[in-house]
Amino acid sequence: MASIGTYVIYIIMACAVAGAIASIRNPETGLGKEFIEGLHSIGPIFIPVAGIMAAIPYLSEFIRAVAGPLFAMIGADPSIAATTVIAVDMGGYQLADALAQSRDAWMMATVVGYMSGATIIFSIPVGLAMLAKSDHKYMALGIMSGILSVPIGVFIACTLIAMTGLDIRPDVSTSSEASYQIALTVVDILRNLLPLIVFCVAIALGLRFAPDAMITGFLWFGRIMYAGITLVLVASIVEYFTGFFSTVFGSWGFDPIIADEQDQFRALEIAGYIGIMLAGAFPMVYLLTKYLAGPMQVIGARIGVSPEGAAGLLAASANILAMYRLVGQMQPRDKVLAIAFAVCAAFTFGDHLAFSANFQPTMILPLMLGKLLGGAAGFMLAVWLSVPKAEELALREAGTAAEARPVPAE
Repeated sequence: MASIGTYVIYIIMACAVAGAIASIRNPETGLGKEFIEGLHSIGPIFIPVAGIMAAIPYLSEFIRAVAGPLFAMIGADPSIAATTVIAVDMGGYQLADALAQSRDAWMMATVVGYMSGATIIFSIPVGLAMLAKSDHKYMALGIMSGILSVPIGVFIACTLIAMTGLDIRPDVSTSSEASYQIALTVVDILRNLLPLIVFCVAIALGLRFAPDAMITGFLWFGRIMYAGITLVLVASIVEYFTGFFSTVFGSWGFDPIIADEQDQFRALEIAGYIGIMLAGAFPMVYLLTKYLAGPMQVIGARIGVSPEGAAGLLAASANILAMYRLVGQMQPRDKVLAIAFAVCAAFTFGDHLAFSANFQPTMILPLMLGKLLGGAAGFMLAVWLSVPKAEELALREAGTAAEARPVPAE
């Protein structure tokens, strides 16, 4: 099972080679253009990744001091608070390990981080950076619908883990023996999911009865988050080159954004890693949409999306950034559905499979099923809650564009 992630990476790398060769011949169109634009994406991606990763010490302390105790007050493990906002592969795994009151809760927090944390700390700010501003409202509808499916995906994955009595590694390690047997019960799972469920019910009610206000609120949240991480980034740049803040204030509490002796994989390296991966992922998506148009049309017709929408669902399963690349080509309905699916299902056959294979390989199958079924749930919830609003917004845009179009002289 762990080899699936390796096969996906090999396919992406083969597409990178094809894109590089095509770019030598013609970097302006087709496969060559996709290869070049994958590399050029490093810049826009670096802003949110660097700002967030630099701020992790303060995010972690906030969770320890405020969010964790609030979760504990209602019976949920404090580690769930950590991975609700921080992805497992961006520090959430280690933070949850330190906060968890049991190994069972730690594993449940890990599953939450693969869905909720990855969305909050990565997919939202990077999506706002990569997508056209006109698509932000559709992203808002998709993300909010997808968030509703997080408790479903987590419940499915954790129930499968509990039913099978999996043995896991009891510490943060890539080589230790899987010597601890999970003993979660349905009551444990539901108790730990209670804060997420309450949050999701509030979002569902808002989408159902006040969708315009929810979209506005989400976009303000995104703008404030983006402004905050941009200010953290520029302060980190100034500190790196001048040491200004350390000199003036006597200390600097943010993490470095460039590799140092303590950690060789900081924000700059992660943004670079993403960019070189997208140098293959963008060509892969291009080839999928070009040569599998027929099968995608059949699949799309069965689930109610266009071929571009079907390709977006497939791309998101490997890497959400590859799906973001397709959003501009989709109809508004498909934009919402693909993004809603991606909240839980993104990175299933890519980054998250690789991370799980390295740290908790016994969890791969239930994790994949939970993410994909959670993504399907997000898709269906979006059909009910968000697609009608997306179609209304699209009609409104079309009407505005028609009114603005100059009338030809007779």
